[in-house]
Amino acid sequence: MIIAKDKLYKFKTSVNSATTIALFCHINPDGDTIGTALALFFALKKIDKEVRIFCDDTVPEKLHNLDGSDKFEKCDASGKEFDLAIAIDCSDISRLGTSARCFLKVASTIAVDHHKTHSNFAKLTIVDSEASATAEIIYQILDYCELMDDIIAKLIFGAMVSDNGCFGYSSTTAQSHEIAKALYSFKFNPSDVIYDIWKKKSVGVFNLSTRVLSKCRFFYDNKVAIITFCKEDFDATGTSQTDTEGIISNIIDIDTVEVAFAISEANEFYYKVSIRTKKKVDASDCAAAFGGGGHSCAAGCRINGRYEDVIERLVKTATDRLD
Repeated sequence: MIIAKDKLYKFKTSVNSATTIALFCHINPDGDTIGTALALFFALKKIDKEVRIFCDDTVPEKLHNLDGSDKFEKCDASGKEFDLAIAIDCSDISRLGTSARCFLKVASTIAVDHHKTHSNFAKLTIVDSEASATAEIIYQILDYCELMDDIIAKLIFGAMVSDNGCFGYSSTTAQSHEIAKALYSFKFNPSDVIYDIWKKKSVGVFNLSTRVLSKCRFFYDNKVAIITFCKEDFDATGTSQTDTEGIISNIIDIDTVEVAFAISEANEFYYKVSIRTKKKVDASDCAAAFGGGGHSCAAGCRINGRYEDVIERLVKTATDRLD
């Protein structure tokens, strides 16, 4: 979807009237929120704005090669010292974690997002649920503001690649490819970006992947698949929850599987769940059953309970939607 000119104009006006700007990424940050925030950070710096980027969690190691990855900090400020706050790739205010308190204290707020479950928590909302990544929206904004350059293009491309599976997910549209084509006119190496963000993995992550996938569980005539990341798996491979991203793709790619769950042990009786689906089931609908959200084919939630009870609830949620 092409972002309406009035939205672009309001964004530009809000930025131009601000001196100090705070950018906010969601908890458990991925390549889209990190890359997009950095693209916006460098763009705002070009017009002499005082900019800071906040995220409750650290930048995943695989994203450390992104320009400016060391710019992130935890929000310990009141928020009142900022003229403008911009939330990036956040479907709900709770996705900002403890940084939400700081965001809400800023008088002027903007949310830029691509989740169809987005709740309007900012004074200006720019959402395109058809975009494969929030980076697509930021590209349109920065192109309109005439702030694009080589570094920003590289960051936006990386953010897109991270969220649309190198243009392989069903969320990818003709517009995704059109934006990528425009980005190719800038000076950066797309192959290097794809390798760094999508393909490169450490020995530890490889071992984590093989360890967990070997214990994959199948249900409902192999239409539902579940992998689990336990604390002992992280300890044995020297990895952490930030290293689990992407591994779920291995099971949703199985021909019979319609719904895939990746359960990650966050604490005792507390689990983070990633959901991937094919066209028969809406992943965001599954996530909503547990207070989560996301996209049609990719979503997430958090669940409290005993492990086997969590498995039972997830399987029932999937099979109810497959019947």
